[in-house]
Amino acid sequence: MEPTPIFSQKLVDRCHVILPDTPKPTSAIYYDGQYYAYVKCYPTLEAARRKAEMMSQRGNTVLLTRVPRGLVLWVLERDAKPVSKASLV
Repeated sequence: MEPTPIFSQKLVDRCHVILPDTPKPTSAIYYDGQYYAYVKCYPTLEAARRKAEMMSQRGNTVLLTRVPRGLVLWVLERDAKPVSKASLV
């Protein structure tokens, strides 16, 4: 199995999305024409890779981004709808 890709946070666009089963906006990133919803921030590479592998084995598409505190795990959400910044205020 290929390791989960790790990107610099600067290479993705941060945003918020609405998911079909969640009424409140969720933090997300936009990468390669698709939305990925926030899962969790992990302090170590090992912990992030372990969770990413587990989610991938369950059929999810995931990626990781590097942040000062560690790595953030994101999961692909095909049904996500972008939220305008004005509606977050």
